[in-house]
Amino acid sequence: MRSNTFFYIIIAWTSICIIGLIYEYIKEAIGAVPKKLKLNAPYTSLIEEVVKWTGDILRKESIKYYPIYEVSYYKSKTKLGCYFSGQKKIVIYPKSHASNDAEKVRTIVHTTLHEVCHYIQHMKNKDFKFYSIYSKKRGYYKNPFEIEANEFAANHLNDCLAYLIKKKLLV
Repeated sequence: MRSNTFFYIIIAWTSICIIGLIYEYIKEAIGAVPKKLKLNAPYTSLIEEVVKWTGDILRKESIKYYPIYEVSYYKSKTKLGCYFSGQKKIVIYPKSHASNDAEKVRTIVHTTLHEVCHYIQHMKNKDFKFYSIYSKKRGYYKNPFEIEANEFAANHLNDCLAYLIKKKLLV
């Protein structure tokens, strides 16, 4: 009877320690990037740093060169950014993003990562030439290249934002 009580106490204590450790890990991971971000540089610098940040990813994919990038201050009604495969160029439209500063910075970084993913797809996936066909048949949001680019951007967003904060482009 006494050994069972000791055994239950050890299990309870171990469980509490593990839950506390997981809680602290999650708290630290979520707290790494503040919810409110303020841009401390021009949009061109922000987008340039996001593209530079993808250098390790590009090297891992055996891609030697960064995509060409451009910042267009034209307010597009339909696009936040786009990729031109013929020129291997991404274009980001900062004025087309949300007006809320905190959300605007996040969406510009997300869009830039998304478009860099299209560059990687173009360089690595021979089926990228069928991008337009997928969009016509399935629609933009069900295009597998768009799904992959959105997942890529979402997966890398917080790490890229943390890098931009370290570089003092965001505060």
